[in-house]
Parts: sequence; structure tokens; C-alpha cells
Amino acid sequence: MSAFRFSSLFFCAILLISNSVSAKEPIHEKLDRLFFEQVRKLESGTLEEKVQAAEYLKFVKSKLAVRPLLDALKGNPKVPKSEENSPSLKFAIAQALGAMELDLAAPGLVEEFKRMSPQVQESDLPNFSSAEGYNLTISVGEVVRNLGLLPYSKENEDTIVTGLSHPNFYIRAAAADGLKNQKRKESLAQLNSALEKEKNAFVKVAILNAIVSNNRIANQKFYDLCAFLKDESPMVRYRTSVAVGEVDLKAGEFSLREALLIEHEPIVREQIKKDLASVIGFKMPATSFMFQDQSGK
Repeated sequence: MSAFRFSSLFFCAILLISNSVSAKEPIHEKLDRLFFEQVRKLESGTLEEKVQAAEYLKFVKSKLAVRPLLDALKGNPKVPKSEENSPSLKFAIAQALGAMELDLAAPGLVEEFKRMSPQVQESDLPNFSSAEGYNLTISVGEVVRNLGLLPYSKENEDTIVTGLSHPNFYIRAAAADGLKNQKRKESLAQLNSALEKEKNAFVKVAILNAIVSNNRIANQKFYDLCAFLKDESPMVRYRTSVAVGEVDLKAGEFSLREALLIEHEPIVREQIKKDLASVIGFKMPATSFMFQDQSGK
């Protein structure tokens, strides 16, 4: 089993660790001990332990974890092939820092993107399933994608925008996701400009996803997005389905149903079914007895 396919086992392990602590011990002390144990593993554990620690710290979203995560993100520049520079580890750390949504994390992510993005070549493909875990292309994309989740700053936005012109298609798509995550209508001009120049279908879908997510109306751009459900590439069709489901406009139902009638790739079919269920799913109206603070979700 790959060292990086452990999420379910990992969280089961967390529950076992928590349950093994004396019931008489105050809960905050249990959590403190568990938290600092994960920080220790992030600093000096095996690669698998480091990745697990980053996953855990993303889960608990403790602000105390930001600096240890930033230190781990730097890796070991003196030994390029060190496990401390593992793309899978940087991927997990980038996601954890994005989940914190603190401006303190921004300089580290900006620096990492500027340092690592030139190493990704135009022809490099994202690899999600190697025995070694994720590759550099995916980890650099995750850095710029999660930079968009942090509080807005001009430097953050400028860094993400540079990604829109990166030679590698996956990095350009991730940069579009980063601008989408910023949720700023001011970025629409840059996205539309990038769309006019873009020739790669996968990137076009990501840019259209960002534009439609900003507007949230079923205009021509939305139907342009839905049209990619008929693209020749299964990867593009999969990404389009995710985008249509994420935007969650009822107008996407017909396109998803139509795509399902002719989709033969099992993975893409399952994703279309999932996104169709999201689009047509019953949504309970908010009432006074439900949670008051839904944070817009």
C-alpha cells in the first residue's frame, strides 16, 4: 500500500490515541499533548509521519501550527533529494496552511511558489498515483491554489497572477483556482484576459470555473463551461463536472444529465453522478432553530 494512502487509517489512529489517554485527564490537556506530538513528528518524524502530522494539523486548524508548518515547508535546500523536500509533504503542508486562512502563512507560500515554480517544465504532467506519492507539478500547483485561501494582499494576488502565464498547463489551472479562492470580482478582468489567450482545454475550464464562481449566474460563460463536458479528454470532462457541481447552479442539470448519457469512462461517470446529485439535491431552507452562524456555507 502506498505510504500516502492512509487518511482513514490515520484518523482511526488518532481516535485510538485519544481513547488511550486516561479519562480523568482534562480534554484540553489531551488535545495539547496530541497536538505537540504531531508538531514533533512534523519536525523530526519519518516522511510518512510528517505527512500524517500535516494532515492532522490541517484537520484541527490550530493557529499554533502555522510556524512549524512554515518551517517544514522550507524543506532542506542543502540536500535536494532529501525526504524533507518531498512533493507529497509540501502538498499536505500547503493544504494545511490554506486551511488556517492566516496572513502569517502568506510569505512562506509566496516564497515557495517563486522558488519551486521555475523547476516545473512545460511538458511535466501531474502525477496523482505514483508509488512515491504526488510529484512536483502537483505540489507547486497546490501551493498557489492555497495561497488564494489566505487573507487578500496585493503580493498574494500578484504571485497568483504570475501563475496564469506559467508554461505548464497544470500550474496555470491551479493559479486560476487561486484567484477563484480569493473571491474578488476585481480579478475578473485578469481571468477574462487569460481566457482569451489560453489554448489548453483543461486550463480554460479552470478559468471559466473561476469566472462563473465570481458571477454565480447562468450566463454565456457558464454554458461555455458546460460545453467542455463533451471534450475528447476524460481529464477535461472530469474537471468540468467538478466545476459545474461546485458552482451549483440549477441550470447545469441538463448538461450533466446529457453528459451522463454518453460518458463511458467509469471515473468520469461517477463524478458526473456526484455533481448531478449536488445540483439537483434537496436543500433544506434555513430556519430559526438551525445553526445561526453558517459562515456562508
